[in-house]
Amino acid sequence: MMRVLLDTNVVLHVLLDRKPFVEESGQVWEASDAGLFDACIAAFSLPTIHYSCQTQENMDAANRAVDLCLEAFEVTAVYRECVLAARRMPGGDFEDNLQIACAITDFMQGIVTRNPKDFTASPIRVYSPNELMAVVKR
Repeated sequence: MMRVLLDTNVVLHVLLDRKPFVEESGQVWEASDAGLFDACIAAFSLPTIHYSCQTQENMDAANRAVDLCLEAFEVTAVYRECVLAARRMPGGDFEDNLQIACAITDFMQGIVTRNPKDFTASPIRVYSPNELMAVVKR
């Protein structure tokens, strides 16, 4: 089964009902729930998710968001080697490079993001939510 890493923005679009992106990101989440592929998130995404939900909603919403993520997705570990690899990658965004490094370490077949241009250093296929849905619905 295909395993993909969800960039933090894809998850936050659903949790925070960010229009217009919530629809396509929601389809990815639903397809994962339906077993069309295995979706993972990096462990370091969880504090960002919690903080964003707490800031835009409240502490209870933030805690529920983390619980939802733990129910819905596998969580990839962040090893020292991931951090070192991310530091060595080209590109100006350390967090995106760390997503790539985690995806490589956990043998993902893809990374799903709304910002594919931020993942040019990725040797792993990068999908927009709509591109992933086109692949898994074949």
